[in-house]
Parts: sequence; structure tokens; C-alpha cells
Amino acid sequence: MHRRFAPFLSLTLLALAGGYAAAGNGATFEGLLPSTGLEFNVVGSADAPVTIIEFSDLQCPYCARHALSIFPEIKRNYIDTGKVRYVAREFPLAMHPFAFPAAVATRCAGEQGKFWEYRHALFDRQDELATAPYDALAAQLGLDVPRFAACQKNGAQAEAVRADVRLAGSSRITSTPTFVVGRVVNGKLEGEGFAGAKSYPDFAARIDAHLAAGQ
Repeated sequence: MHRRFAPFLSLTLLALAGGYAAAGNGATFEGLLPSTGLEFNVVGSADAPVTIIEFSDLQCPYCARHALSIFPEIKRNYIDTGKVRYVAREFPLAMHPFAFPAAVATRCAGEQGKFWEYRHALFDRQDELATAPYDALAAQLGLDVPRFAACQKNGAQAEAVRADVRLAGSSRITSTPTFVVGRVVNGKLEGEGFAGAKSYPDFAARIDAHLAAGQ
């Protein structure tokens, strides 16, 4: 897990600020839900009973571990079965110089319908981020490369990444990966927040608890 603050401070600050809730405490998280449900960084049914919000950094090895090993199981067992809607938000840390351009590139791939495929590929090739493999990877995925390159320069997706960073700050999120899991009640997400790479059984247990709570 990668943090913005010193390790001995961050968890204390989070606890004092109330940024996370223990499982079952039903904290309300403001502003994390997608605005329309049609965003390319959202996968799963809009009617799914449980929502997961992920804040990640494309240069963070723990985020890569989650994306490559844990997320596919969550998708297979919960997203594809209509139980979970999953939202990926960007939180490139200042300590990772390649994370911001990688996030912009991923969102530019999203403009062409390849957000999740591009994101997975970048995590899989995380050790190549210093070489800026963005256009080459776009070509491999069949994207319109001139359009993709123009997107990286026009600033719109860069601002979208900055908006996610501001959202993380207002939600008292300081490390990656960070997750919020819960149910949407009266248009707001109620549930629990937690940081760090977790095992699939840990995620399954949390999701199942929220599914049961909603029955």
C-alpha cells in the first residue's frame, strides 16, 4: 500500500478524520458515485445492490496486484452476475512520476471504449511506464492512435484525473489502493472504506455482508 503521508501518521489521521468506517458502521461517503452511470470507468449494472469505488495509482505495485489478481475474480463472481457495480477512480501519488500520465492515457483509451483493457495492460506492463509506452499500447489495442495522442495533449482527461485527486482529498483518502464498499441509499453511498491490497476472500466476505444487509 502506498501512502502520501508517513506510515505512522496516515492511519491515525484517517481514524481521527473519520475517513473510514469499520464494517457495518454504515458511514456515508459523499461525491464518490458516478454522475450518470454511463462513464467508461464504471462496469456493472446500475441496479447492482452493492457498489465498489476503487482509488488507485497505475505505478503502485499493490494496485497492480489487485487489478491483475483480485479484480478478475470480483468481476466474474459479482460484477458479471449483477451483484456489484465497480467504479475505478484515479489517485496518482506525487511519489510516482509516471502515474499521472498513465492515468491520463487510460482515460483517453476510455474515450474509445477501451478503458478497462488499457488499464489492465498498463498494470501488466507496469515496469515499462518509464518508457511511456502509451501510443504503442493504444495501437496494440486497436485504438485510433492520432485521436488517442491528441487526447493526451488537450487537457480534458488530465483535468478529470485532477478531479479524482481532489475527490480523494475531500474523502480523506491518502493511500493506494483504497476502496469503498457499500450500498446506495437515497442517492448516497453507505458502507465502509479500507486501504491496502486485500485477498479475494476478504473482498467476497465484505461484499456478501453488504448483500445480506440489503435483503
